[in-house]
This record gives sequence, C-alpha cells and structure tokens, in this order.
Amino acid sequence: MFKKKALMASSLSLLLTAVGAGLFTPVLAVDNLDDVGLFGSITVTRQAREAARAVKQNQWPTAMQAYQRAIALDPKATDLYYGLYNAAAHVGDWQQVSVALEAIFQEDPSAKAHLLAEYGQCLASSGRLEEAIPVLKKALLTVDADANYMPDKLRALMVKTETVKEVPKRELTQAEKDRMIAEVTKYKPPTRELVHGEDVRGDKSDFALTLENAYSSCEFIGICTYEGYTKADIVTFYHPPVARFHIDTILKGPKLNREMPVRFEFHDKTGDEPPKDWKFSDDKMPKKGSKWLLFTEMAIPTNGAFETYHGNFGRLEATDTNLDKIYKIIELHRGQQ
Repeated sequence: MFKKKALMASSLSLLLTAVGAGLFTPVLAVDNLDDVGLFGSITVTRQAREAARAVKQNQWPTAMQAYQRAIALDPKATDLYYGLYNAAAHVGDWQQVSVALEAIFQEDPSAKAHLLAEYGQCLASSGRLEEAIPVLKKALLTVDADANYMPDKLRALMVKTETVKEVPKRELTQAEKDRMIAEVTKYKPPTRELVHGEDVRGDKSDFALTLENAYSSCEFIGICTYEGYTKADIVTFYHPPVARFHIDTILKGPKLNREMPVRFEFHDKTGDEPPKDWKFSDDKMPKKGSKWLLFTEMAIPTNGAFETYHGNFGRLEATDTNLDKIYKIIELHRGQQ
C-alpha cells in the first residue's frame, strides 16, 4: 500500500498521506501476569501491557500515556519509543512523535536511514516544511526497502511485551516471614505494667518531679542568695529550719520583698523515708552566699515561710546547667505568663 501511494508522488501532500497510511499495529494477545517480562521489571512490563491493550482497542491517548510511564521507568528501553511513536502519530501529537524518533536515533543511529518517511512526516506536520522536503525526497529512494521497518519494530515490541518471564524464586528471609505472619495475625495490644492511682498523684508521685511541672505549678521562680537559717529548738527530717534567702532575680511571678524566708525541706514530699541514722547538723545547710533557684507554688508565705515546690525538689543550685534548663522552659512559655 505504501509503495503504490509513494509512486504517486506528484505532490508533497500525497507523499505525506502515503507515509501516514503506512502505520499499522499487529494485534497480539496480552497476558495480565505479574512477571518481570523481557523488560526485566514488573512495573515496566505492566505499563507496556497496559499500552498494548489500549492499542488493541484503538485507545491511542491511553496507549501513549502508558508508553510514557513505561519510558519514565526505563528510558533506555529503546523499543518502547517505537510504541510511543505509533500511539503519538495516531493521536496527532507531533511533539511526542519527535521525542520518540529522536530517542530512537540517539540509541540506534542506524535506524534513522530506515525511518526517513516517518521523520519527514513528523517535520512536515510540525510546520518544519523546509527541513521536511529533502528528507521526504530521500525517503522516496528507499521506500520499498524500508516499507516494513516500522511495522516489524512494532510487531517485535508486541511479542516482547506479551512474553512471560517469571521472577526467580527464592527463600523468604525471616524478616519477610515475620512480616507476613504479622499481617494476618490479629493485633494484640502490648502488655503494660499496671500503675496504681496513688503513683500518679501530683502531690505524692515522682512523676510530678519535673522542671516543666514546677514551672507550670509555681507562682514564683527566682534566683536567690542563701544568707543563713533561723535556728529552732527542734529540727528533724520532717520539721526543717527556716532558711533566709535574698531575692536577686525574679524569673516568674510578682515583685516580692527581697528578704525571703523559706522552709528548708530535706525531702521531696513523695513519702520517702529519712535516711538511716539521719540527724540534723549545720553541714545539712548550704554555704552562705551560694546561689539557688527557688520555686514556690504560692507567692505568699505560709506560717511565716515560703513553701518550695515538692520540698527540696523546688530548690536547685543556680549552676549554669540548671539555669539553662529553666531558661529553656521560660522561652517555650514566653507570652504565657
């Protein structure tokens, strides 16, 4: 058919019509198996087969899109560009026809001599007539010899597409077996140790002993200097002396009298028993002039002294590390005071 029309080359339009009429697609059965095929990839094979099914049903836009996806997965699969060319030519998308031909020529330079008619048609249809005319004239000289070149490539592509090649079988790894078992096994919540309600009470639990909780619970936080303590007749583990502090810097809370009496607890009020043979002495108190971070839940004294948050937990040495911790929390809560 192509030969007969090519001989009627009295005008360029007749020649272009002849080239266009030379396109055809063989009809082959396409299996829907999930295998790597001759493309060596399940996903590429799947897209190529989707394109082949669309070709059989003359759904050319669908075929073109499927070939584009397959090529995106494997740009080096030159034979897929023949499928893209065929589908794009049927759609009339000459930009994609040009992409397909240029890729074919790049991967297989020898193919260009056999596809002059197709190339000339692409140039002419793209409005590049001056370039198309010499190519089409040259195509006339080899039209008989090259008439079956494109159809043979398309037929070979279809055969390759429908060829089944199973993925080599291998032993599953233990991780894969475990994952498969987990997917079909009913979910079982992890066993957790029961926690008694008393263990999470804010006033008795160790869970409350965090600087974040201290910051949120306290009306006053300040950097203070220890100046000494008021001696009492009886000082025990649960009956501490009153320490005298001077407020140097207020980090949170209202302005208070700079002289701050504080109940100097020796425990954190979570029910801990006193150490064996514990007895009060001056060495249980800080060094005079030392700097401390004090946290008090209320900004007013109770019974003549301020109560620190959870006893001795609310009294930290004002080291660089401890100061940095509280400054970090203050920064996080900036604007919420």
